[in-house]
Amino acid sequence: MKSYINHKTSDNEYKSEIAIKYTKFLSQYPEIFSDLIFGSNFDFALYNSIETYDSESPADIFNVLRNGNGIVIKPGRAIDSDLELALSVSAVKKLIQTKTKIDYANLFGTFYNEPDEEIGWIDFVLHKRTQTLINMGYGKFAQTAGILKDDDDIYSM
Repeated sequence: MKSYINHKTSDNEYKSEIAIKYTKFLSQYPEIFSDLIFGSNFDFALYNSIETYDSESPADIFNVLRNGNGIVIKPGRAIDSDLELALSVSAVKKLIQTKTKIDYANLFGTFYNEPDEEIGWIDFVLHKRTQTLINMGYGKFAQTAGILKDDDDIYSM
């Protein structure tokens, strides 16, 4: 799977250095998105604290689109995104140090299942029905990350 950051985009379109590092990391590991179907589009919102998350004031935001060529990463919110991943900056700093999809997914799941304001946390804001998102491939990653333990968890979300 190929990955690229939109060629019309320059680093100065991002508000933070951590967003630049994260987008470069994600573009180097496009297999993270390999389970998603064509057309999947979602936002990554980076927050400095729980307070900025509660007030919906991200430090930076970008979106990832899964297309026929791999993924495209662009600054800003997606139009009609499937979901928003809300991540603490401290979680992102640790995630970008992983080397495989499995390591990334495991750490991702830890930040979701055992959130900590100091160590890191992740949350989701779903914009589509849970079953629709699972059918789009998000469920496979969630199972790998330990967010969904089995199919029964899908219906308890």
